[in-house]
Amino acid sequence: MDRALRFYRDVLGLEPIFDVALGGDGMAAATGEAGAHGRMIGCKVPGSGVALELLCFGHRGEDGARPGAARPTGYTNVSLAVEDLEATHAALLAAGVTPLQRPFEVGGVRMFFVADPDGTPIELIEFPNGATRSAQHNGA
Repeated sequence: MDRALRFYRDVLGLEPIFDVALGGDGMAAATGEAGAHGRMIGCKVPGSGVALELLCFGHRGEDGARPGAARPTGYTNVSLAVEDLEATHAALLAAGVTPLQRPFEVGGVRMFFVADPDGTPIELIEFPNGATRSAQHNGA
């Protein structure tokens, strides 16, 4: 969790807004697992009303996987809009983070991916013409 927090806070610039220990009957009910416990850190995406929650299940062992599962459940992709894709790419390189590719364009939108410390793909995306989200860009 600390490694993930450093990445999301120090590299991507998200702002932690809470850090709580989880446990008890509520966690057991939510996971269906007796003795469930963990930690959740909420991070605000600056300049937005969006928060991303990092969740670690301490009772499942180091990788957080459910017993018998191929990998932990979680996001398959997180997408964060940025104002300047080239500057973001350069800042990641300067921070020692290697993006998965150079910025590219799909349907008029520029983007690239980077993996967080647990391998979750993070899509960094720049919308054209002042749009700040897919719905705006696509006319919805």
